[in-house]
Amino acid sequence: MRIPIASYLVFTSTALCSLAVLPALGQDDLNQPPINYSTTPVNDAIARLKKQLDAGEVKFQWDERHGWLPAVLEALEIPTSSQLLVFSKTSLQTSKISPRRPRAIYFNDEAYVGAVQHGGVIELSAVDPQQGAMFYSLDQEESGTPRLRLTTDKCLACHDSRRTQNVPGYFLRSVYPSKSGHPHFEL
Repeated sequence: MRIPIASYLVFTSTALCSLAVLPALGQDDLNQPPINYSTTPVNDAIARLKKQLDAGEVKFQWDERHGWLPAVLEALEIPTSSQLLVFSKTSLQTSKISPRRPRAIYFNDEAYVGAVQHGGVIELSAVDPQQGAMFYSLDQEESGTPRLRLTTDKCLACHDSRRTQNVPGYFLRSVYPSKSGHPHFEL
């Protein structure tokens, strides 16, 4: 399944995860039959990479400056030239993002990768043909065996809400960031 190029916009400027205090509607329903969102096997680009990593078929080389990011981009065949910068605090790593340290988003037709300089994780997402938008993370710490994790519990706080019609998905929200990176909603 190919994701339209234009859909990268939906991922690049996501709503504040600090809005996660609002409960995501329907998350309990997603994990019940027939959907079973968190437990149904998936076959998206990142799930396939995870299987290869776990089986030792793919090895990542740690980069002293960028951690696992270059290896992830290479494995997913995502060009560095796809980089977009998001200057607002609109991700799981809000404490790390600022106008001086934006979140970089990389993409191709199958996957999205988000990284922040000196961030704790790499954020990843892909669309599974059966389950839809799936969300993953990879800790940015040097280890012999990097582990991709499905992180639906954290990501769905924003990516399964009224803004996504109460199904896991992507959305676009443009904001004006303040000097600290927090969005100005009143503008």
